[in-house]
Amino acid sequence: MKVTKMKMAVLGALMVPLMPVVAEEAKAATSEFSVSGNVGIFSDYIFRGYTQTKEDPALQGGFDVEHESGAYAGVWASNVNWTTEGGYMDDNSLELDFYGGFAGGLGETGIGYDVGILKFYYPGDNTSGQADTDATEVYASLSKDIGPVSASLGVYVVVSDDAWGFADADGSKYFTADVDVPIGSTPLTASFHVGRQTFEGASNEPFDYTDWKLNLEYAVNDTFAVGAFYTDTNQKVASWTVNNVYLGDGTPGIYVSAGF
Repeated sequence: MKVTKMKMAVLGALMVPLMPVVAEEAKAATSEFSVSGNVGIFSDYIFRGYTQTKEDPALQGGFDVEHESGAYAGVWASNVNWTTEGGYMDDNSLELDFYGGFAGGLGETGIGYDVGILKFYYPGDNTSGQADTDATEVYASLSKDIGPVSASLGVYVVVSDDAWGFADADGSKYFTADVDVPIGSTPLTASFHVGRQTFEGASNEPFDYTDWKLNLEYAVNDTFAVGAFYTDTNQKVASWTVNNVYLGDGTPGIYVSAGF
């Protein structure tokens, strides 16, 4: 609540008795927003089934701000090396994701929804003649809890001209299906994911693929968790081999994460 200098002078004599009211109003206004963060160390950064770090470890983390209305915004970061390994950029080792959206529920159906926009940003200049590595997507998802099981379906659609080094990728889509299953009354949760990536563009069709992932996570407490995963794809070897490394090979991994 903002007060002008003139109003402050007029209300000076009344400020002491009004302080509790002002404090309560400020507290109520502050409580409309919540801030959360996350950080994790992963044995490999896997994005939609394939490595972004040439199977090297990744340090990742981000922050989110949410409003009680359902609006939210956030930023997330990770080290990468695919941009330089693939020859798309001369100097880059960082991915920054910026996103914002709105999440809520559909009446009393128990179905949740989430819509938003996501920007993938790789600081630095692209190599001459290469398509842009940055990408922008819009997304939408629906989720539903069925007893202890959580399930969701989603779609991401590229709205930038280029994306991740693919030229004329506008309209490319990634479809997702995810299920989270608690293991009895233990702190273990099993998660299964399957996704389908399709690329627009005259020469991009050979890069279409499906990926899947199985994840097992143990919640140490309300802050820390440890996990293990296995992910694989059906990417075409000829299309997804860079510097003699097949990016879409089956990959196991482990991680330690914290949320606060």
